[in-house]
Amino acid sequence: VKQPIRCYEERLRPDETLVTQIRCIDTFLPVAKGGTFCVPGPFGAGKTVLQHMEAKNADVDIVIVAACGERAGEVVEVLTEFPELTDPRTGRSLMERTIIICNTSSMPVAAREASVYTAVTMAEYYRQMGLDVLLLADSTSRWAQAMREMSGRLEEIPGEEAFPAYLESVIASFYERAGKVRLKSGEIASVTIGGTVSPAGGNFEEPVTQATLKVVGAFHGLSRERSDARKYPAIHPIDSWSKYRGVVDMERVEHARSILKRSNEINQMMKVIGEEGTSAEDYIIYQKGELLDAVYLQQNSFDPIDAACDPKRQVYEFDILYDVLTRDFDLEDKKEIRAFFNQVRQEFLDWHNTHFRSPEFEAQEKKLKDFYLSKVQG
Repeated sequence: VKQPIRCYEERLRPDETLVTQIRCIDTFLPVAKGGTFCVPGPFGAGKTVLQHMEAKNADVDIVIVAACGERAGEVVEVLTEFPELTDPRTGRSLMERTIIICNTSSMPVAAREASVYTAVTMAEYYRQMGLDVLLLADSTSRWAQAMREMSGRLEEIPGEEAFPAYLESVIASFYERAGKVRLKSGEIASVTIGGTVSPAGGNFEEPVTQATLKVVGAFHGLSRERSDARKYPAIHPIDSWSKYRGVVDMERVEHARSILKRSNEINQMMKVIGEEGTSAEDYIIYQKGELLDAVYLQQNSFDPIDAACDPKRQVYEFDILYDVLTRDFDLEDKKEIRAFFNQVRQEFLDWHNTHFRSPEFEAQEKKLKDFYLSKVQG
């Protein structure tokens, strides 16, 4: 299982977006078919729920979940939940296209190392059939800890934090088994690998996270402050990055991200000097950043409509949100600014709870547009 399968015609560049139907990922931090991504985050920040959302809604044929050293309760949750979930692609049970490799923290350390390689070999096997596969390894930190324990028993020379000296090359060789390939039959197939990392105390400077960051194409860092504020998915939109193309025009996304960064800076400043010391222009930018965060980056995974947002809807909603973010509004004082943006936020959230292109969707869109255009300057 440690030998990659290489019987294909050629490896291709991963340039097609892997749609996960999570707005924050598809628009701001996209993943490509045949690409790699990692999800580091402290305990309780929502790594496992995020993986469940990806497994349920991702645009792939097969999902393989390698529960590598996870708590038994989380594995049981997957085993009981997935058969009850309906696969949006087929209308049948989600379990029919999901493989779960159960390897809980109570099992031997040697099994932990084997489980990750078994999962990636199975992924390559289905790729050879011409299918798109998503492999979710949860969590690669436990796998690295298993390597550290085995390395200690073998009396090898330890590296940083007692991990084996070859940790980086082992992690790199695992992620390198992802890829989009043209098979000898001419079919295009892919293996996409996403690994979660559980650094102690959410410290991203530790060896496993750093070794992973060197090889992956997208970094979805979960933050404790966002999960404590109940902002889910708790991916930090400013610290995280991606090298792949998303479903929305990248220039507009970068402009929206710059508004978010500026809003964050103003928020930090307001913590020191208070709301009174902030100018009205700055306060509007702060509120625009908060609006983008609340209505686009956050998503309710338990809502039947909002849990999955397809690319057409993302592009459509982002266009209108972008229009709000780039317009100048005629607002008098901070009280009016706050009331206006709170109302826009509520109209957007109500809009998310309607079916795309339904009469309710059209009516709510008109209500939203009428409200914010009434306050536009000039």
